Amino acid sequence: MKRRAPRRDGPPAKSLRLPPASLTDPARAGRFVHRLIATTLAHLKKDGRARVYSGAGVRDLARLFGGPLPERGRPVPRVLAEFRDRILRHSLQTSHRRIFGLLHPIPLPVAAAAETAAALLNQSTDAWKAGPAATQVEVRLVRWLNDRIGYGPQAFGVFTSGGGVANLLALKMARDRAIGGRARRQGIPRRLAGRLRVYASAQSHFSIPRAVDLVGLGTDSLVLVPVDRDMKMIPDRLDEMVRRDRRRGLVPVAVVATAGTTSTGNIDPIRAIAAVARRHGMHHHVDAAYGGAVIVSDRHRGLLRGLETADSVTIDPHKWLFQPISLGGLFVRDGRALAAAFRTEPDYLRKDLEREAGRLDFYHYSLEGSRPFRGLKLWLTIQAIGTEGLASLVDRTMVLASALVRKVERRPAFERYPAAVETTTCCVRFLPRWARRLSPRARRTPAIRRRLDRLQLHIQHTLETTGYAWFPPTVLQGTVWLRLGIFNYLTTPTDIEAVLDRIERVGSSGG
Repeated sequence: MKRRAPRRDGPPAKSLRLPPASLTDPARAGRFVHRLIATTLAHLKKDGRARVYSGAGVRDLARLFGGPLPERGRPVPRVLAEFRDRILRHSLQTSHRRIFGLLHPIPLPVAAAAETAAALLNQSTDAWKAGPAATQVEVRLVRWLNDRIGYGPQAFGVFTSGGGVANLLALKMARDRAIGGRARRQGIPRRLAGRLRVYASAQSHFSIPRAVDLVGLGTDSLVLVPVDRDMKMIPDRLDEMVRRDRRRGLVPVAVVATAGTTSTGNIDPIRAIAAVARRHGMHHHVDAAYGGAVIVSDRHRGLLRGLETADSVTIDPHKWLFQPISLGGLFVRDGRALAAAFRTEPDYLRKDLEREAGRLDFYHYSLEGSRPFRGLKLWLTIQAIGTEGLASLVDRTMVLASALVRKVERRPAFERYPAAVETTTCCVRFLPRWARRLSPRARRTPAIRRRLDRLQLHIQHTLETTGYAWFPPTVLQGTVWLRLGIFNYLTTPTDIEAVLDRIERVGSSGG
C-alpha cells in the first residue's frame, strides 16, 4: 500500500496557539507583572513579624516541589497563590533585619525593579548591535568604578555573574602574561608543565583554587601564604616563598590579595603585596568581591590603600552595594591585556561587516557570549539615589558593625575572635558560665574546644530552624565561631541586641 506523503501546507493550528493573552499581550501582561511584584512586596513588608526561614528541610521541599509540572497553564490567581505559599514562604528572607550573615543582602528596591525592566528589554551585551544603549551604560559604569579604584585612562573591565568568574578571568590574564599569547593556541608548554605557581593567602576564597584548575595550572600550583593574627597575608612570607620557588626552578605567575575575607572581612596589605609582585614580575590580582564596596565611600576607601597598584581587581556590587544577584565585575589597569586574553571574532560578528567598525563588543573581554544587561540595576540605583546615597548605605552598615563590636565586648558571655574588625564582619562565640571560669588556654584543650564547638552549632542550628535569625558558623584555626555580619541597611541597634539576647538564651539552656 502506497504511503501518503505528509502535508506541507503549514503546521497544525494547535501549534500556532499562543498562551493566554494575560501573559503575552503587553498591556494585559502588565497587570500580571504588577500583581506578581505586589505579592512579593507584601510578603517582604512582614519583615518584623515573619521568620527568617520557614524551617523546612530538604525532604519537606522535595515533596512540595516534586509533583508533575502542568501541561496546561493555570489561572493567574492560582499561579500567584502557589508562588506565595511555596516560593515566598520557604525562601530565606534576605530582607529580614535579623539576617546577619549573607554577603548578598537585601537589594535596593530600585535595583530589584531594574531586573524586571532588563528582562523585558532582553538586551544581550555581548555585542554592541544586540544591546547598543546597554553597552554604553556598562562602559560608563566600568569607567566610574575604575576611577574609584584609581586606574588611569587605559583601564577597562567587564561585568560578570559574580566574583568567581571575575577571578577566573583575572588568572587567565595572568597565565597568558606569564606564558605569552601562544598559550591560547597551544596551552601550557611542556617545559613549564608543573612549574607555574600562583600565591594566595590561607584565607582566600574557594574560587581561587577553582580558577587555577580551570586555567590549566592544576590546584597543586596554588601556594597558600600564612596569615597573621588579623587573618591577613604576611608579605615577608610571600616574598620568602616566591624566592624559594624560584631557586627550585619554579615560575611565579600571580599573587592574589584578598580585600574582605569571607570569614572575618579582613583586608590583606595590598601595597606591600604589590611591591612583592613587582619585584618578581608577577600579575597582582585583588579579590575585593566583598570589601571593594568601600571604594564608593570617601570615609572608608582608605581601607583599600594601594588598590590602584593592582593589575586587576574583582568587585561584586551584588554583595555590599545592595544590588540583586547577579552582578560581579573584573576591572583591569590595562584593558588591552584583557582583550588579548579573550578576543575572538566569529564570521557572523566580523567588524568589517558592520556599519560602524568602532563599536565595542564585550564578548571580546569575557568568557561569556550572550550575557544579560547586568549594569541596568546599578545605573538606575545611581540615577535614583546618587553615588553619595550609595556611599551613605555603606557608611551606615559600617557604623552598625562598630555598634555590634561594642555590644559584644560589653557582654561577658561572648568572646570575640581577636582579628581586627575592618569591614562589617565580626566572629564571636558564646561562653557558658562554666567556660568563663576557665582560662583561655584551658578553653583551647581538645575536649573543651569540642564541647564549645558543639554548643556554637547548637545555637546556630536552633536560631535557623526556629526562624528567629540567620548567621553561618565558620571554622577559624580549628575552632567553630559564629560569623555575624551587618549587610542589611535596615538593621538597627535594637535588632543587634535582640539577636545577642537570643544567642545568650539558647546557649545558656544548651550549654
